[in-house]
Amino acid sequence: MAEWHMIDDLLLASHKHKASDLMIRTNDRVRMRINGSVITISPDKVTPPERSLVKEMIQHLIRQVPRDIDIESIQSEDFQYSLENVAHFRVHIMRTHDNFGIVARIIPQEIPSFDTLHLPPVIRDLCNNTRNGLILMSGATGSGKSTTMAAMINHMVMNKPVHVITIEDPIEFNYKTEHKGTVCQRQLGSDVENYSQGLNDALREAPDVIVAGEARDREVIQLALQASETGHLVMATVHATTAIGTMQRMMSAFGLDEQDAIRERLSENLRAIIVQKLIPLKSGKGRIAAVEIMVCNSVIRHFILDTNRWREIPKSMEEGSTLYGSQTFDQHLQQLIENDHVEYEEALANSVYREDFAMRMGRE
Repeated sequence: MAEWHMIDDLLLASHKHKASDLMIRTNDRVRMRINGSVITISPDKVTPPERSLVKEMIQHLIRQVPRDIDIESIQSEDFQYSLENVAHFRVHIMRTHDNFGIVARIIPQEIPSFDTLHLPPVIRDLCNNTRNGLILMSGATGSGKSTTMAAMINHMVMNKPVHVITIEDPIEFNYKTEHKGTVCQRQLGSDVENYSQGLNDALREAPDVIVAGEARDREVIQLALQASETGHLVMATVHATTAIGTMQRMMSAFGLDEQDAIRERLSENLRAIIVQKLIPLKSGKGRIAAVEIMVCNSVIRHFILDTNRWREIPKSMEEGSTLYGSQTFDQHLQQLIENDHVEYEEALANSVYREDFAMRMGRE
């Protein structure tokens, strides 16, 4: 197999055009996602690849995977691929109509800073305090969760002598080794069997910070809470679109008889929930994160214990913005409009309470 292949040219082009994703499917046109929109490459420039060529591409990509993979037996496969001195890619191989598809997410070599990502100052404050607790990062797929999480971890190890253990599927960003702190990254499947095993192991690996991957099942949530209760800062991701939705998603992993106890543990250990959406910039040159941040103060901790009062949490977040750094999506979207970063129509389409948002902006 040649050291360079057509797939490398396509990955290079994706990086050059600042795409977030490259999408390839047997007998379909090649596509890239740029600034959130899917762009189709003309068949005059890139011929839709036949099955044998897509198989060749996969064969080339999996050279970097440290285990044997039978391509014809793949239903789905995730791994990291690197083009030296260019970028890393999170590659997903999928079976589709007995053919193959490839989706490659571009991961920059340099971890972006908070300033580059235009993240609110409270996120830096959360990272400066690495004592015990639980920080949840939420958002839909492709909302920039991994990038923000990497920026947070990088800030911690650059500024504090901490030991960070991550459990990843697959490993994405790579951290430099000359900082005050250090990051030990464990790849699901090759370094560790599953998230639960990784969390159990982490408690014996002298961590200050544990990045627990995705908190989607009962056992992982229980272990993440346990680790946060025993003196560690735990960070995990959840697929949800608001702070309250994040807590509801976690609650849904437990039976009704367990939920009171879990809410109590959450109220005691949760430090913050950060939720992201990526919104196209008014300039048309990229996207910016709209961020909802629920910083747990005594009022919010009290509300968490009683689901009947969860509807009061957004108002409490807005009122606590100056003192605690909390903010709702709609509050941040208003700021993004006022700072001339995004169009009103884009903000309205991404707001949580649209009628209220229109009234907030005087557009009802």
